[in-house]
Amino acid sequence: MIASTILRAPNARTAQPNLSFDLAKELAEKHGTPLLVVSRSKAIETYWAMKNALPGVDLYYAAKANPDLHFLSTLNGENAFIDVCSPGELKAALAAGFTTDRMLHTHPCKTDANLWECYEAGVNWFVFDNPIEAEKIRRLTPDVNLLLRLATTGASSRINLSAKFGCPMHEALELLATAKAKGLKIRGFSFHVGSQCLNPQDYVEVLRSVRAVWDEATQAGHHLEVLDIGGGFPAPYREDAPSIETFGEVITNGLRDIFGDLPIRLIAEPGRGLCTESVTLITRVIGKSRRWELPWFFLDDGIYGSFSGKIFDHTDFPLLVENDGSRETVPCVVAGPTCDSTDIVSRDQWLPDLEVGELVLVPSMGAYAAASASPFNGLPMANSVAID
Repeated sequence: MIASTILRAPNARTAQPNLSFDLAKELAEKHGTPLLVVSRSKAIETYWAMKNALPGVDLYYAAKANPDLHFLSTLNGENAFIDVCSPGELKAALAAGFTTDRMLHTHPCKTDANLWECYEAGVNWFVFDNPIEAEKIRRLTPDVNLLLRLATTGASSRINLSAKFGCPMHEALELLATAKAKGLKIRGFSFHVGSQCLNPQDYVEVLRSVRAVWDEATQAGHHLEVLDIGGGFPAPYREDAPSIETFGEVITNGLRDIFGDLPIRLIAEPGRGLCTESVTLITRVIGKSRRWELPWFFLDDGIYGSFSGKIFDHTDFPLLVENDGSRETVPCVVAGPTCDSTDIVSRDQWLPDLEVGELVLVPSMGAYAAASASPFNGLPMANSVAID
């Protein structure tokens, strides 16, 4: 009931492009297509909306969602923190101006090279969730600060991120004791309710469970000082998403009611919720045909490229065309540019009779678009450019 009420609220977020068709034509002429357009002003607006909605919580942007230099450098300019999972993300963060004292390495299962290279660069906060990882850390980097990731999930989340990682809560005390016996410094807990969580009450339910484990750990002599509430903050696609303010208010109240009596540091790892709305894709119609009584339109980007989120991330994107309000629309199929017949962008969006060369704008392309794209078929991935 809470989720449906939030989604119906007047201030629910709707996917909107960050540029006009006139500007899109200029950028396409200059840079070619497909092109991902990063709006710096939207990135800043979203960052501060989330900061204000979660007072007292330090935001570590999850670089995995979108490590684009334009976006990262914009967040660095706002003095944000950053969550990295690999030397590649570390290098992207450093190139954008982040310093290692503002980094948290959140991958629970690291190769030796991953752990050592990030440690050597100066990263000093890491996450673990099992005894084997604890032994790896003891062997290579025993002096780092650690967060124990707990296995949790939210009922409204699209992707369960505890299916692969996270220590079961009933095993947490045993793992804490094992890590402490190895001389490791466990500073707190982290958790993740799951990706694209639509009901903020899920965080509150998880916080209650985490507090019970926290109290048991402190009674057992563990000194905890950091709580990382992870990511999962939603973004709008073809479906609206709750407003940042409404979503954050529920979490903030939960943190106050459940952990407000403890003098601890609170952090979060927003990825999708922070970057999605900052990027709009410009793609071009490169072909058209009629197949099985339906018009087909072929774009120069598809599911192996910027639309990869349809496969890996369970998202769907609105396709916007110029003057669509004054053009008759019909059911159609929109396909990507590869020779793979599964490369279908849309089968259920009604569009006008598009012409070859016409531009299509796709908002909400900031998360897990370029980050999970590939050059399949030898076709180029979208370039990116920043505006405003």
